[in-house]
Amino acid sequence: MDISKIEGKQTIESVANILGIKKTSALNLLSKLKKKNQVLVSGGGKQKRIYSISKLLIKKQTGFYKIINKYSDIKLVPKFQHDVYGRYTIEHAIIDGVLIGDVRTINATKCLFRHITNWKRLFELAKQKKVTKKVYELYKKAKISFRCRTMPKRYQK
Repeated sequence: MDISKIEGKQTIESVANILGIKKTSALNLLSKLKKKNQVLVSGGGKQKRIYSISKLLIKKQTGFYKIINKYSDIKLVPKFQHDVYGRYTIEHAIIDGVLIGDVRTINATKCLFRHITNWKRLFELAKQKKVTKKVYELYKKAKISFRCRTMPKRYQK
């Protein structure tokens, strides 16, 4: 199957028209390409599904930039490919944001303090990376800027 004809953003109907096949056949073709990681799907529900089709393998965005762009008011363009294997939480993202140290990244990281659920994990990771003071200072700045969850007293130093 030559994908170059349907490469780019398409709907099921447009794929069926371009290839001259039925909608069900186009749907089967797109699902096979999706299993090969050559299609990324967006939309659905009341919206039309948009299929981004590529010859190259498409990786889903995971890790630091996905969490920042999901929870933060300030959106960031990825500066590097951050692949994560296993569990990657908000606490991990805060530590990575502090370690990156860019002004815009730190401002975006402050918004994550609203969504912390496990303070113990955050400070264990901070001790491992030796950035406990920086995390606490960032928390103070975040507390001034907007409402966020209160830090337990045992972690306030």
